[in-house]
Amino acid sequence: MNILSCDTATQVMHLAYSRYEAGKLVNFDASYATLGNKHSELLMPRILELCTRNNLDIKDFDLLVCTDGPGSFTGLRIAMSTLKGISLATGIPLVSVSTLDAYQSCVTSYSGPVLVVIDAKKNRFYAALYVDGNRITKDLDADVHQIAALVDHYNEVLLTGPDADVLLSRLEKDSANKFKRDFFAQGNLSLVLSKLGLQKYELSGADDIGKGPTYVRKSDAEIALQQTIQTLEENS
Repeated sequence: MNILSCDTATQVMHLAYSRYEAGKLVNFDASYATLGNKHSELLMPRILELCTRNNLDIKDFDLLVCTDGPGSFTGLRIAMSTLKGISLATGIPLVSVSTLDAYQSCVTSYSGPVLVVIDAKKNRFYAALYVDGNRITKDLDADVHQIAALVDHYNEVLLTGPDADVLLSRLEKDSANKFKRDFFAQGNLSLVLSKLGLQKYELSGADDIGKGPTYVRKSDAEIALQQTIQTLEENS
């Protein structure tokens, strides 16, 4: 099975081709780059470059996998809409995976509590806490004080995710000292994403093509619309 996996939920684009035979990984080609607001311009060209390097055509993929959030509002839509377009044009099934679950699954040699964080801007973070590989919180949109309270009763917590350093820089010293920084696990994100996508596909099949990203927070546009409606109702 040939799998195309992609994540553009953060400033870093992760992209990979994975080939599995009899459940074993036999070929793998991954790349990642900090592209920020250029994801929309560069994702499709990078996919075509990946195909060229591996003598593949788009139609040779058997499964498409992307993250579905939380993460950047725009970034999540870029990967998902691109792979949806490929899926609709070719009939290749598409599966989406939680962004935070994907980052947590990159951690393979730590059995204690793991906190995954993504910068949500406005001094807040998308986060989830896992213990022994099991998720114990829902997707959170939390400030540094809420995160400090969340891990207060643990002696040590492994901190991972693309914006772990941002969180550490904003925590008070006592709280920051609880964390053991993971520097390396997320480099395997695209491979982990392909594995999680394949597992999900084998368990429950492809996503409904109408499924969209998971947003923990309303977008600025939605908040502005709500405020406008509220103002109009108050003045009516």
